[in-house]
Amino acid sequence: MNIMDVASSLGLVDPTGTVVGTIDQQKVLGTLVELAEKDPAHTDLYAETAGHVRSARSAGMETHDAKSFQARPGAEATTQLRYRSEMADLFMDLAIDVGLRLQDQKLMATA
Repeated sequence: MNIMDVASSLGLVDPTGTVVGTIDQQKVLGTLVELAEKDPAHTDLYAETAGHVRSARSAGMETHDAKSFQARPGAEATTQLRYRSEMADLFMDLAIDVGLRLQDQKLMATA
């Protein structure tokens, strides 16, 4: 599992390096939950990143009309948006933290 591949699938990493616009906070948090379930050894890092997502600068709220095609039954009437560039930075930091931890584990195993 490559964290940056996951970030790319969310639209947080662009091959050209340009990341603009906003993203639904719940989409990012849901992805972090999935990563934690697949990689329980680093659950604390995913939880810490989720905290950073929640406290990140707001990019606004999007309100959905109940009759809109975007409204799903039982879905929230509003969506908290976050800036894609900030979420991309968080995923980059997460990838670095996980990589450093794995490197430390390898060094300790060979010592």
